[in-house]
Amino acid sequence: MLEVPRGSTLADWPDERIWAELQQRLHADGEPELAQGPFIERDVLDLRVRVIEPMHHHRLYLAGDSAHLITPAAGKGMNLAIQDAIELGLALRERCTSDREGTRLAEYSNTRLPAIWRTQEFSNWMLTLFFARLEQSATPATDGDSSHASDFAYRLRRARLQELIDNRELRSWFSHAYAGVDP
Repeated sequence: MLEVPRGSTLADWPDERIWAELQQRLHADGEPELAQGPFIERDVLDLRVRVIEPMHHHRLYLAGDSAHLITPAAGKGMNLAIQDAIELGLALRERCTSDREGTRLAEYSNTRLPAIWRTQEFSNWMLTLFFARLEQSATPATDGDSSHASDFAYRLRRARLQELIDNRELRSWFSHAYAGVDP
């Protein structure tokens, strides 16, 4: 995955430009250049994110992508949609059968939003773990080993990945956040 400016088209990114950009972004002092080969597939994806709060307007209730868009970085969109549908279904059943006040239905957004925001945060963390924008990276001093912004971003990502490897608590959190499902 290569992050490109919003509004870019496939025509803006021929293979040569992609390879040049990858070489620049992934450059690390002392490391060989990337071996180049043909691209099997190319596409431009709009990775917009959003959360609608509250997740209802009068009697219209939102679930899944209509309530929250999330990047595919952590593969959580379908899980969130299913959890929304389950909670909304239970709330509607309760409203139509036993609780004519609709207490659970009234709390639908408040019930779902904490898990949605935690999942958005995890997806964003995954993106920054694997893809750091150069303009978001701090500009390193030119007198150290990290004299290029791309090298600095690369070293930050390596440090994050190494922490994930070395830190048992972080590994436990990651495995639950990646594969776990909120109750």
